Amino acid sequence: MTRGDLLAALRGRTLAACIESGRDNMTALRLLAALLVLLGHSYVLSATATVASDPLHRLLGNTYSHFIGVMMFFAISGLLITLAWQRRPQIGYFLRSRALRILPALLVCVSACALILGAAATTLPLHDYFAAPATWAYIAGNASLIDLRWTLPGVFAANPSTDFVNGSLWTLPIEAGLYLVVAAIGLAGLLTRQRWLATLVIAILATIWLAKPLTAERPLATDAILVSFFVFGALCCIHRAVLPISTAALIALAAVAWSVRDSLLYAPLLGLWIAYATLWLAYVPRIPQIRFGDLSYGTYLWGFPVQQALIHWFEARSAWEIFFYATPVALLLAAASWHLIEQPALRLKNPRARQAASPRTAG
Repeated sequence: MTRGDLLAALRGRTLAACIESGRDNMTALRLLAALLVLLGHSYVLSATATVASDPLHRLLGNTYSHFIGVMMFFAISGLLITLAWQRRPQIGYFLRSRALRILPALLVCVSACALILGAAATTLPLHDYFAAPATWAYIAGNASLIDLRWTLPGVFAANPSTDFVNGSLWTLPIEAGLYLVVAAIGLAGLLTRQRWLATLVIAILATIWLAKPLTAERPLATDAILVSFFVFGALCCIHRAVLPISTAALIALAAVAWSVRDSLLYAPLLGLWIAYATLWLAYVPRIPQIRFGDLSYGTYLWGFPVQQALIHWFEARSAWEIFFYATPVALLLAAASWHLIEQPALRLKNPRARQAASPRTAG
């Protein structure tokens, strides 16, 4: 590599140029984020480890592997969902696409957890289990994202950390709500024109959202942090023509954050670095393309119940034991979810185009 090549790599390109190149690492990056969630949850659920032992917490402080995973998801989502509206600003298509991406796989997952996993793991007689209103409320509440339910009658009650069946679901209503916010701002025409007005509106909405948790016991609630990452991605999308994605900026942000690691500035600067690093990972490294589908959402959905099942039936106790046993099972379920549920559902995003492309049959 010549000196000019090195300087070009450090200087980078604008985010717009990265997007227009048509090459990215989004599929691999989302899968990495899902695996980080599995890793962090392994420490949360372990009988022998604590979350303080989480390797990324020990390295960075102030956060954990599973939080970094979901923060990456939300930064990516803010970018891609805003870009999706800008490319096709049609409310029906937008909402249908978002619903088809989330809801079918979610319905299958929560139904399988209640009707198969729960039935196999419950300590109640099966008649009592299926007669319990909580069993059916688990499916209805979680599949609708309106009333999340965490437990099933008699299921995982003896697991050492928690009896939650799927602790990963808490982020999905936040994600869905942000889709609606993007749709509302998009309908006002702010995402396809008036870039700085859109920035102002997004900043005001984010401030309103973030202000509420500041009065709680925690200085900043986790859901508000995720909103911040989504907003970061959305604003990067809006200003992509002038935003550089460069190795030099990545290194500089890391150095600044690390230099103040013992102060109150460290947490927000670390968050900014994680968000920027997510975009850098999406477009700068040459990561081999994943050819067997997008397994990130399925891994995210199935990871937690698989981990709980391994703890329940096989008495997995250490964090790494839980992670290494759960990962291949979660990936297999994710592959089935992608090929049998998610990918077929996504083909329904544009039913008129599919109908026009189908051969006509004689009536």
